[in-house]
Amino acid sequence: MSTFTSVIQMAVLVACIAMATLPQTQGRSADGFGRMGRLLASLKGDSLGPVQDYGVEGAAHPLEKRQIFDSSCKGVYDRAIFSELEHVCNDCYNLYRTSRVASGCRANCFENHVFDDCVYDLLLHNPDEVLLMRDAIRG
Repeated sequence: MSTFTSVIQMAVLVACIAMATLPQTQGRSADGFGRMGRLLASLKGDSLGPVQDYGVEGAAHPLEKRQIFDSSCKGVYDRAIFSELEHVCNDCYNLYRTSRVASGCRANCFENHVFDDCVYDLLLHNPDEVLLMRDAIRG
């Protein structure tokens, strides 16, 4: 009976120690997330420049229009076309969930076999129209 009591006492002691250290572990984890958020916000702020200068006359816009998209795309600049092609790549990634699809689909301004396969694998109603849009932004 005394060994049973000592086992229970040991279990209670281990549980108390675990409970005492758990809040500090959770606190460090939450603090880590906070630091990551601040780091990302500071990096975003650095890349975009000061936000308060946007209303000032003569302040340069921080991003060029084509800088958002692939620099190898030299054809027609149209956000709707880029958005449509991006949706094809996103849907294809959601279908296959492989990094090859995620990186390969957008390569060379959508001019690659991964994008072509995605267009047909997604069973789009108008695959030829999507390929024509791709050709329009390629130039």
